[in-house]
Amino acid sequence: MRPLAIALAVLVAPVAALAQGGPSFDCAKATSTVEQAICKVPEVAKADREMSMVYAALAAKLAGPAKDDLVKDQIRWIANRNRACHGDAAAITNCLKARYATRTANLRILGEGVYPFVSEQAINNRGEVGKISYTIDIGYPQFNGTTADFSAVNRHYADDARKNAGEVTPNVAADADRAQEWSYEQSFTLHRPGANAVTIDLDFYGYSGGAHGFGGTICTLVDLRTGRMTGPDDVFATGDQWLTFMVETVGSALKKQFVKNPGFDDALRPATLGKMLRDASHYCWRADKLELIFNPYDVGPYSAGPYSVEIAYARLKPLLRADGPLGR
Repeated sequence: MRPLAIALAVLVAPVAALAQGGPSFDCAKATSTVEQAICKVPEVAKADREMSMVYAALAAKLAGPAKDDLVKDQIRWIANRNRACHGDAAAITNCLKARYATRTANLRILGEGVYPFVSEQAINNRGEVGKISYTIDIGYPQFNGTTADFSAVNRHYADDARKNAGEVTPNVAADADRAQEWSYEQSFTLHRPGANAVTIDLDFYGYSGGAHGFGGTICTLVDLRTGRMTGPDDVFATGDQWLTFMVETVGSALKKQFVKNPGFDDALRPATLGKMLRDASHYCWRADKLELIFNPYDVGPYSAGPYSVEIAYARLKPLLRADGPLGR
């Protein structure tokens, strides 16, 4: 089925029909490799059905520009799914599982509170240069709302996506003396820590030669009132009381983690940690808590993997700006 037909069909499909054992579409009419894969794997068929039910429920709540934006975003998502999921049966299945899990989670978040007009854009490409084959599968957000100027946020994500795609696209000069597979994968999940804010949780992993790949998580809090990407100074009250609290709390938590998973002791020095904690990209503001994520090399070696520290909002409430994006 064509993406437009699928999206529109889901809008009018009765929920009871989607509750059957197959996917959201008629497998007798499945023609593409991706559609056939969905029909063949019960787990993926179930994921497609669940995603379609969440989408239909959200679409039923919306009207006007918000509903139009959602329909266009779903059509784009289906087209991107079809382009990105390729290879043998196992590769297609794994790709579909990951994409459906992320899409369903994001659709649920889009239905919380006022529709935030966040759509998914993509760069999908693959090819070969000499002995190097490469695959690029990048998803990144775009804010389509008109209540604020989101042009700087959108430019940031679009430029970053193009830059990352370019860095993993080999040229003739990069031709290797042996077969290599380069790749870059990026996806994002949404979180709603407050009525006036959306967190973009960007996960990425790439390999372009060398001993190992590179990956991690970068979070951004966007203030829906201003259209701006915000930092700790925008969220916490004026002064350094918040920083003192964060250095003590995060430092203590990391020190305990270092016992079983050794990191860089120098990173726990108050001055060093304080400088790091001014970096907004570590702050992943969730619906019920703050999670601070430190990627490989931030506070420990690559082999240690990422570290994370969670702090309940109840502990942070006295430190938050009343007029900030998370003011409660």
